[in-house]
Amino acid sequence: MEQSLEYCSLHYLNMWLKYDRGYYIALKKGSDDEKLSSLKKATHYYKISRNLPSEFDEGKNFPRYKPVLNILESLTRADVIGRPLDLIIETENRISEVYGGRGTLSLTTKLLWLKMRDPIIIYDKEVRTALGTPDGDLPSYYEAWKQEYKNYEDQISSVCAKLSKISKYSYNNIPAERIEKLSSKRWFKKRVFDVYLWHKAPRKKPSTKP
Repeated sequence: MEQSLEYCSLHYLNMWLKYDRGYYIALKKGSDDEKLSSLKKATHYYKISRNLPSEFDEGKNFPRYKPVLNILESLTRADVIGRPLDLIIETENRISEVYGGRGTLSLTTKLLWLKMRDPIIIYDKEVRTALGTPDGDLPSYYEAWKQEYKNYEDQISSVCAKLSKISKYSYNNIPAERIEKLSSKRWFKKRVFDVYLWHKAPRKKPSTKP
């Protein structure tokens, strides 16, 4: 069911505070064990762990996630500037090759976003349905997503600017000043739009998170 932008902005605020923020910080600053643990939690939360076969699992050292961590660690922000589509496709090919040739487009974009945030746009099957683009066609998806975002950008900015006024509804009741700074970020607004599109897509059964 389609939800309001107001709902989606608060939804993503709490999603960031409770989940994505921890994954992002761990991948950016954590030890190897913290990064591996974060990848495990993130792939389970986003329901994409099935793309990384369980036969790689061998207990507390999380070897199942070590190959994908090595790939992510080899990338820097300089690699994505001006070429996000190329980076996504190259990274998906690398991950797919290591994990048995599986399709890993959604997983790749979600993990790249958790490492780099903007300008990565997450590829999600429900969002793709809402946009009406062909399955697996990343260039078409990107163009449709960006065009639709332009149509909503002013509304999203307006809604996000009001989030600090309802800080008492935020996860852990964080200060209004912190919400104001966070919700003004371009990457935050784009994720609010992801949530909006995810809710907009028709579905018959529960699906993965945006």
